[in-house]
Amino acid sequence: MRTFFVALVAVTAWADVGFIEPSENAMRGAFASDLRQGVRQVLAYVKETNGEEAVRRIREARTDTFGLRGFRKVECRPSEGKPGHVCDFAVAVDTVAGPIEKSIAGRFYIGSGGLAYDHDA
Repeated sequence: MRTFFVALVAVTAWADVGFIEPSENAMRGAFASDLRQGVRQVLAYVKETNGEEAVRRIREARTDTFGLRGFRKVECRPSEGKPGHVCDFAVAVDTVAGPIEKSIAGRFYIGSGGLAYDHDA
């Protein structure tokens, strides 16, 4: 029985755990991580196309900063054709230009660094 349990745990760990619906807290972390990565990509593009001075101006204006003020999971369903779940959620983001509140749907899946978010669900 012990061997069966150990084998079951190992198979579950290695398998796609897409059948486990992500928690609201895990979804919030994955979404915030994706948002930070997007900001880094934009800054890299600005630096490449317009130079370090343009990046400095963005940073001085603080248009590269945000605060995730609110996140609420609405519902999730298994993703069709891709691993993970497609989830609806509401998010409130504070920016220098003012707050942004939006309802969004996206795919959450287990990536190499834990739960990941894909906005092109």
